Amino acid sequence: MKKIFILFLFVQIPFLVKAQTLSELQDSCYYYIEHNDTLSFNNAYVKIFNIFEQEMNPEIYSLKNELRKMGNNDQSIRILLMDSQKKYGETDLRTKNIRRIMNGIDSLNAGKVTQIIDKYGWLSSDDIGEEASDAIFLCIQHCSDATIQNKYLPVLEDAVKKGTVKGWQYAFLTDRCLMNQGKTQIYGTQTILSKDKKTYLVPLQDIENVNKLRKEIGLEPLEEYLRSFGEDWSKEKYMEELPRCKEIYDNWYKNKK
Repeated sequence: MKKIFILFLFVQIPFLVKAQTLSELQDSCYYYIEHNDTLSFNNAYVKIFNIFEQEMNPEIYSLKNELRKMGNNDQSIRILLMDSQKKYGETDLRTKNIRRIMNGIDSLNAGKVTQIIDKYGWLSSDDIGEEASDAIFLCIQHCSDATIQNKYLPVLEDAVKKGTVKGWQYAFLTDRCLMNQGKTQIYGTQTILSKDKKTYLVPLQDIENVNKLRKEIGLEPLEEYLRSFGEDWSKEKYMEELPRCKEIYDNWYKNKK
């Protein structure tokens, strides 16, 4: 990605503390070392890398912080929603309000992240760090607009082929796009919850080769993945529950449209 340089004009404003430059911070560290002020040194030197990044590329620094904030908001509201669902149930007013807030966050994040992708492409961890890069995926994955997800899936696929983005992200978004169309999934990343709070795997395209496909994209075996949801999964159990699973999935898709 091309480096971007921006010239900033700093204006001193009365009563506001001017942020230290990298050079000034380094000089402070030397001063604290010289005067054996260990506490001040420890408080100062840990800020060096942050200011170094900021001065090296102000635009990317700001972009990285914005994406990390978006990713934090995405995950934090979902942790709260899952806890509320567990404690109070899906129909409780608290749960409903949290879901409404989450939908608003998802919509705001989607608007911001699509602008970022359109301008910079699908940024990798080498470009902006792992946390910020993962936030791009989270904001697209959790977007409620299927049109946006379908639009940016090929962009993600291209980044995966180039080796700049993790393959598992492509697997999750691919399955989500298929699920949005009421189709069977490829990699087994998507689950659906019944009214009695039982977790079902969204129907698969190829149960015999799903773990092979998962391995190729960098995912653990399906049995291990579903165990993290507290589900004891097997091919035999999947086939036994498939009629019920298809019924729940079909009803979900009809209500979604």
